[in-house]
Amino acid sequence: MRIQFTLTCQKGTIIPINYQSEISNWVFSVLSKASPEMAAWAQKRGYDFASRTFKLFTFSPLAIYPYEMDQVRQEFRLQGNQVKLTFSTFIDPAFEQQIIQLFRQVPLTLGVYEGQPGRFEVKHWQVMPHPNFREGMQFKASSPISVTNVDDEKPVPNPYLMPDNPDYDVSFFTHAVRRFKAATQYKSLAALKLIDPSFAMNFKMFGQAKSRLIHLKPNTDGIQQLRGFVYDFEVAMSLPLLEFCYYAGFGEYPQLGFGYVEIKEKEKEKEKNYGGKPFSNHQNEGHNRGHN
Repeated sequence: MRIQFTLTCQKGTIIPINYQSEISNWVFSVLSKASPEMAAWAQKRGYDFASRTFKLFTFSPLAIYPYEMDQVRQEFRLQGNQVKLTFSTFIDPAFEQQIIQLFRQVPLTLGVYEGQPGRFEVKHWQVMPHPNFREGMQFKASSPISVTNVDDEKPVPNPYLMPDNPDYDVSFFTHAVRRFKAATQYKSLAALKLIDPSFAMNFKMFGQAKSRLIHLKPNTDGIQQLRGFVYDFEVAMSLPLLEFCYYAGFGEYPQLGFGYVEIKEKEKEKEKNYGGKPFSNHQNEGHNRGHN
């Protein structure tokens, strides 16, 4: 599922350019408050929300316009009083409304405002339409996709592979399959009928990839900085695997805000969406009317 949240804040709040760690920690904190039913769903699949082992999620970059940027301090000064963020996760849609309520109840602490921690609260939300997935689709990486080398017989000085590396597609799909197998409790993909030996997975990049080095604050993975690339691409893979990557993130470390992609406009024109399912007292959007 994907849920777009609009969060309110004080105009003039200053946030760091690299804010991924704070949002990641916020998501973990939100999920740790899951109901016994939702916690049991995760535990049945080998995950635990409380200990932050569930990492089948990613999130979009913050939409913060208008803003002023201080390159020296590496900060954004928000000129508006709201930001937007899309949360994407591979969770049973039955928990959709519970997840929305959890995000409403837990404010995001990010940056500073007049010497005090910045506070962002969910005001509006909308569940995004479920795409009509096909085995071959084109995407645009909104946040960097990080892929490291998986071939021990071909050591490289820099573990982060560039998308134009001849072996990039091997590592790209290997990481996707490994994460998917873990999410399905390491069941055989062939037994699940998710991989047809005659169906080859393919990766194709369009244009030039742009490198992004993200500096991280303390996080569950203990990573101080992480490199990824943003680019447009086309992939062909089994539908269940494609859907998994779309919601849980492409590449590695999606829980740190990496691997969030959008379907390219060309593809959207071909889609026949099932339609969004916005939740609220109104028809088109949710509204936070105070904590329950």
